[in-house]
Amino acid sequence: DSFATVIQVNEEVIYYIPNTFTPDGDEFNQTFQPVFTSGFDPYDYHLTVFNRWGEVVFESYDAMFGWDGTYPSGGELCQDGVYVWKIEFKETKSDKRIVEQGHVTLLK
Repeated sequence: DSFATVIQVNEEVIYYIPNTFTPDGDEFNQTFQPVFTSGFDPYDYHLTVFNRWGEVVFESYDAMFGWDGTYPSGGELCQDGVYVWKIEFKETKSDKRIVEQGHVTLLK
């Protein structure tokens, strides 16, 4: 005897977004970027970081590229403080757009 069945796997969106990073030259927490495990479309991703006046200090369309705390990118290190972020991405199982917002603390 034999038996066959189709098992459909729906990949859930699993991610973590840190709330603090320390771009101080050591090997830990050098960049701010969300950590995605599964369920998101890496080709439909947008991260924006704003300072307290609403000015865009960082923008990325690549989930593997995070903010190193400089403004403009690769320039001078920003001041310690709280920065607001916004992430938009699409989940793979339903093509639903997800928008998340929050804050991150930059510590030197």
